[in-house]
Amino acid sequence: MKKSLKSLAMWLIMGIILIVLISSIMDNSQNQMTYSELMIAIENGKVENIEISADGSKGYVKLKDGSKIEKEVNIPSLDNFMDRVSSHLAEGNFTLEEKSQSIIITILGLLSPFGIAIIFFVFWFLLMGNSGGRSRK
Repeated sequence: MKKSLKSLAMWLIMGIILIVLISSIMDNSQNQMTYSELMIAIENGKVENIEISADGSKGYVKLKDGSKIEKEVNIPSLDNFMDRVSSHLAEGNFTLEEKSQSIIITILGLLSPFGIAIIFFVFWFLLMGNSGGRSRK
């Protein structure tokens, strides 16, 4: 029973790791936009709204083409980006907002290193066995 529980836990962790890796590798190009494409769309007046992530590394763009799809853009430098679009913002060509980070994501980000360490130690103790402090002969 104990061995099957260890085996099940190991397969569960390996499955979760595999799912995370696959989802991070897969790229949904339909919802992606390059920084150059964003700058061209701003110059041509095709942008309706941009939401900047809390850390300033990503932008979520809604175009004026009528589609409901929000495209994701990596922003290399927030300062340079703001310098380039300030005149368009002043003219009111599009709106710019900061996307706030949810409290759950913030807490998970802070707890994840501890969670990984706890999981490691739990499985390490499970693998060590339940010898009860006695030496095996």
